Amino acid sequence: MRSALVIVCSLLIVILVAPMAAAQDELADVNQVTAAASGSAATKSAEGAPFDVTVIFTSIPGDPTAAVPGYAGDQFSTFDRPFGSPNGNWILTADTDRLTSEDEALLVNGAVVLFEGDAAAWAPGELVGFLDQKLGINDSGDWVFTTNTDGATTADEYVVQSLSGVISAAAQEGGAIPTLTPALTGPGPFAWGSTLESPVITTGGTVGFASDSIDGTATTSEDEILVLGTALLGQEGVTVPPGQLGSEFWENFDVYDYFISADGTHWMVQGDLTGSTTSDDVVVFDGTVVLQEDVIIPGSTFANPIDGSGIVGIFMDPGGNWFARGNNDTTEQDWVVRNGAVAAAIGDPIYTGATELWSDAEYSSGYYLHVGNSGGDWVIGGVSDGPTDSNGVLVANGTVEVAREGEPLDINGNGSFDDNAFINTFGNDDAVLTDDRTLYVVISVRNDVGTDIGDAFVSIDLSSIPVELMSFSVE
Repeated sequence: MRSALVIVCSLLIVILVAPMAAAQDELADVNQVTAAASGSAATKSAEGAPFDVTVIFTSIPGDPTAAVPGYAGDQFSTFDRPFGSPNGNWILTADTDRLTSEDEALLVNGAVVLFEGDAAAWAPGELVGFLDQKLGINDSGDWVFTTNTDGATTADEYVVQSLSGVISAAAQEGGAIPTLTPALTGPGPFAWGSTLESPVITTGGTVGFASDSIDGTATTSEDEILVLGTALLGQEGVTVPPGQLGSEFWENFDVYDYFISADGTHWMVQGDLTGSTTSDDVVVFDGTVVLQEDVIIPGSTFANPIDGSGIVGIFMDPGGNWFARGNNDTTEQDWVVRNGAVAAAIGDPIYTGATELWSDAEYSSGYYLHVGNSGGDWVIGGVSDGPTDSNGVLVANGTVEVAREGEPLDINGNGSFDDNAFINTFGNDDAVLTDDRTLYVVISVRNDVGTDIGDAFVSIDLSSIPVELMSFSVE
């Protein structure tokens, strides 16, 4: 873990200060109409960012951008968290206005590749079930997801992979677990459990995931594992990750909180250890505890330890840089950490020279998003102490504002802000930053009287940020 601030050319730091869809639910009673929202052909406000937002899809009822591609008459209703690869491939799930048994879609680079309720290509005679939101995709366009089909309940959980266009099961509930290194502990024989989640995929197509309730262990306190290919990264009740306050075993791995670098050489996960519940929540990077509940962030100037349940989100970018956000005990100080160094904290300027400060006065968590790319660029999302109608902001390198709550949107792509549509909130963790500095993000949209009119999946091109402002990096 490195805590020094280093100037590194070609590294972009994007600090997002925009409150997310779920995050700003706490602000639902606050008037969020901006000065820029006063006319149908609004221009960006003086405090707004210079980077245009390109609308890819929306869920605005009746709008052409809400149409599900390739399925006439179907419209999007919500968008889930996007995931991406370094070269710009992206994948996400979205809900539509179809029947509830078939309304969830899986999209890859803008095309629907399957729907809930479709025939499961990897399991003849079974139908695709609910699609978990945690997904993976690599530069080759290979992707992975998890689902529960309508097959036998003892064998209906799947990790599904698409490699070179061929869809198959990477793992199935009840299926034999291959020989892992190190070896699993227990009498065996070992079979995948009834929970398969948090899929990841490397550049080379190696798939990883977590599985709970596996068969073959001596007790249920040892039946959850974390794997990458045939590498066993952790087994509850068996593995003792170093760097922790004590010498406790893994007790569980948090759902959806497993990430890897693009090449698979680095990984991170959040979960709980056995022992006292006041210090059991940990973040582990490459097998070693780097953050722990009830422990002061190493190398920080904080006087208080991380609060109980104070680690609220983690992420690893394709380059292996790790992020976490949370808050401390007593002071409730909110923070974002990158590679062990505090990258942002409540009370700091939102970017160098700014008069606005990060604040948790209106959104208790302060921050809600942190992503990066393999070039070292990164993005943080949070809320400032600015006006309540525009205090969600995106900032690059700690120096350049990228986007802001209340900015007008060109929904129909005609080059004018004449759609009576404005950025409302940014979704929790709902973003991807590619190596060419394209930021994909899910937002909610409001009109000029502050009414939420739908969600949108958008992109923001950050490639025009001056090179001198792409050189600040935390290492």
